[in-house]
Amino acid sequence: MGKGRTSDGTTAVLAALRDYADQLDAHADEVRRDEFDSVHQMRVSARRLRSVLGSYRSLFPDGDTDGVRAELRWLGTVLGNARDAEVMAERFRELLDAQPPELIRGPVRHRLIETNELAYRDAHTEAVATLDGPRYEALLAALDALLAAAPHRHDAVRSGLNHASRRMRKAARRAGLTARGTGEPTPERLHTVRKRAKALRYAAEAAASTRPSPVRAGKAAKKLQTVLGDHHDSVVARSRLLAAADLARGAGEDTFTYGVLTAVEADRVRRAVPRSRKLVRKIRSASRKL
Repeated sequence: MGKGRTSDGTTAVLAALRDYADQLDAHADEVRRDEFDSVHQMRVSARRLRSVLGSYRSLFPDGDTDGVRAELRWLGTVLGNARDAEVMAERFRELLDAQPPELIRGPVRHRLIETNELAYRDAHTEAVATLDGPRYEALLAALDALLAAAPHRHDAVRSGLNHASRRMRKAARRAGLTARGTGEPTPERLHTVRKRAKALRYAAEAAASTRPSPVRAGKAAKKLQTVLGDHHDSVVARSRLLAAADLARGAGEDTFTYGVLTAVEADRVRRAVPRSRKLVRKIRSASRKL
């Protein structure tokens, strides 16, 4: 990569980081008003910022991003408590609505939907209190100070992209998603692939304005992230369904519907692996030109 392109890449990444920081706080007001999908969008902003700062950490002096990234992880965890409950309530509602009425037996909607909606309300209240507290304000101030500093290096973009790509490919091999795979596609390994694909996607999107190759890699990584995200949600949903069935059984309720829904989620889990292998091949092809 030539000197001019490197400089353009650095400028693009720093501009993207500033844009992501603005989005983060804009979503905070939406979360306070409990607008639709606002918790999700703010959590994505926090994760994106943390990921891109990690991929391009060499733009900053050694260690300068550590504190901000740790606080972004904390913020993502707080928002995650609400988002996870929101996701499960939506997922179980869609699952139940897709079944014939005669297969819905017992107070299953209460156990699967209403309990998660209640958990969301409690977690949302906690999230709003966090956003109105001093720790969040300190995070914003630290983020502003970090991004206001001059870049430490101007050769970090290509190395950041390649590092993110190598980590994703290594995780895919360990999960048995490549021709030379050395492992099995366990839920834990596939979840790691998903996280690595997400990091590659975010790194590529931050540098996308510099040349076309990050765009192709980012799009393929986004598709893989989506497939494996649904796989992860299915794994979590299946675990929640089994736990809810145990509670229902203990209360003397009909557990037939839980078995039906568990089978649906198990089928979704099985379909994720072959789709993921195809997407890994696309990412490998796109990554050769980073």
